[in-house]
Amino acid sequence: MLKILGRCKREVILKVITSLFLQALLLIIPIFWSNTINHVTRGDYRTSYYLVIITLILSLLYYVWCYLNQKSWYRFYDSIYLELTRVATRKKELRDVSLGEYTNIINNDIDIVGTFFGNIVTRIMQVIEFLIIYVYFLSINFYIFFVSLIVSILMVFIIIRVSELTLIKNSKRKECLDIKSVDIHEKYNMLISGTRDKEKSLLESSSNYLKSNASFNIFVNSIIYLILSFIELTRYVVIGYSIFLVSRGDMEIGTILLVYSYYARMITNFEVLALINAEFQSVKVSLKRIRKISY
Repeated sequence: MLKILGRCKREVILKVITSLFLQALLLIIPIFWSNTINHVTRGDYRTSYYLVIITLILSLLYYVWCYLNQKSWYRFYDSIYLELTRVATRKKELRDVSLGEYTNIINNDIDIVGTFFGNIVTRIMQVIEFLIIYVYFLSINFYIFFVSLIVSILMVFIIIRVSELTLIKNSKRKECLDIKSVDIHEKYNMLISGTRDKEKSLLESSSNYLKSNASFNIFVNSIIYLILSFIELTRYVVIGYSIFLVSRGDMEIGTILLVYSYYARMITNFEVLALINAEFQSVKVSLKRIRKISY
């Protein structure tokens, strides 16, 4: 996989640049908005108007970079997809691989691997964003930093603990999809030749796939909801403590808004982090299947 990524150096550089600007804007915009509120509370309305204009400009620039980031993502993804397709189709002879499995590998597994590595640059930037947020929390209050860090570590521990079960459920889902695809091809051949009938087998394999697919996705999403509920609870505990600090004159109102905004970023990033675990387990299965037809 490293060799494939090495052939996409230009696309990687473009993705890094656009992702860097995008994540930077997501952190900077709340700072200007926070300062705007602080200046309003001090009665400095002239500066507040200027800050609103600057925040608006940065917000519009954010959408421009969203567009550029989307374009760079597809360039990166397309390059990985084509390289994987070349690797997966160069083997001259296949053994112990059904038509359904081969079809799913080419159509689905290559897409899964390409999507995962296409997003890897953004994921790295989001990890860096976590670190920046923690440093900011430490700069304003040790207790806010400590609580946020401990809860984050516990959530990461939960994600790691369930990874093995996620892998098992995803492997089962892939196997059921392969069986279903074989039954689809057999059903098609029977319809072409006028032979009857494979319908019961196809319905059974479809039902098994739906059950395994539901089991996998419900499990993954339940873990995500559990993690996000803990982070959400922590956010309001921290906000309550921040209000207490404001009442003592140890914190400005705009800082509360910034903490709230940064927790929103943490919630978004933890949702992505939980999905990364499921995606990584899928990628491990998909890479194993791709190697099966390429070596």
